[in-house]
Amino acid sequence: MKYLSTLSAMKMLGNSSRGLLPIQKQLLYRTCVLPIALYGFQLWFFKGAPIVKNITELKKMQRRAALWITGAFRTSPSEGIEAIAGLTSITLHLHKLNGRHHLRYASIPPSHAINSLLDSQHAKNQAPHKTATSKLTAKQHTNLKSPIKDVNERLNSIRNCFNPLHPLFSPGSRIVDHFSSRISFHSSSSSSDKDLYQHLQSLNLVFRSS
Repeated sequence: MKYLSTLSAMKMLGNSSRGLLPIQKQLLYRTCVLPIALYGFQLWFFKGAPIVKNITELKKMQRRAALWITGAFRTSPSEGIEAIAGLTSITLHLHKLNGRHHLRYASIPPSHAINSLLDSQHAKNQAPHKTATSKLTAKQHTNLKSPIKDVNERLNSIRNCFNPLHPLFSPGSRIVDHFSSRISFHSSSSSSDKDLYQHLQSLNLVFRSS
């Protein structure tokens, strides 16, 4: 597979004693190998699909990458070296990408062809296709295994809840507020920098009092 050949070629860039740093190896793996390996995963990663074989191959790929990043022994446990290398479990990573992929359908244009396959409440005024989920019988809907069905279930669970006055959106409650005793600021010795520092301090007091 293409991602395995790419991973094998990347091993020439460095080993455990010289060459690239581990953080650089991790960055290369996440930006170059993972997008190739997971391209089009929506076609086979959905509820009810036979995904065991593909997941097994992807786990082998990530184990080889983690061994290359950390320089660990081949007998090291996969979960441990993945944690040390800073890599998310491939299964959890797929679930995260799949959830984002489903939510993206909520913002596609009204003229997109996918809308005609969704339920009527998500079709955005498009006429339903003859194979749309809204035209399926209850038995057909139960037996259906498709990414479109998963998208419908995710979109049905979306609730437009937004609180503009949530405490997390208000000033304060930051690192400086929680750990003020552990943070100190030292101004420069030059007079111009001191004036700038005093000006910023006065602005800070104005914002806090408003």
